[in-house]
Amino acid sequence: MKPFLAILCLFLCAALIQGMPTSSRGRCLCRGRPLSGVNMGNVAELEYHRPGPSCDVEELIVCFKRNGNRACLDLNKPQGRAIKEAIMRKKK
Repeated sequence: MKPFLAILCLFLCAALIQGMPTSSRGRCLCRGRPLSGVNMGNVAELEYHRPGPSCDVEELIVCFKRNGNRACLDLNKPQGRAIKEAIMRKKK
């Protein structure tokens, strides 16, 4: 009987641990200092992410044509604001 209870307890603990979050901070894609501007000719793709449950800030991510690298664009700078406004107009 004791081995059965030990195994049952082990499975219950594993189920509880699996559902626990690994980190209390958000999973924002932008880390570090964002770029103030980019040459739009070098940009392959733009992604705008609204604040949500995983990250509490707006993010504007650019993907570059040449190497596929991704970087964040500062939404407080003129270029970032203009791109965000264009994306929002396009979605309406």
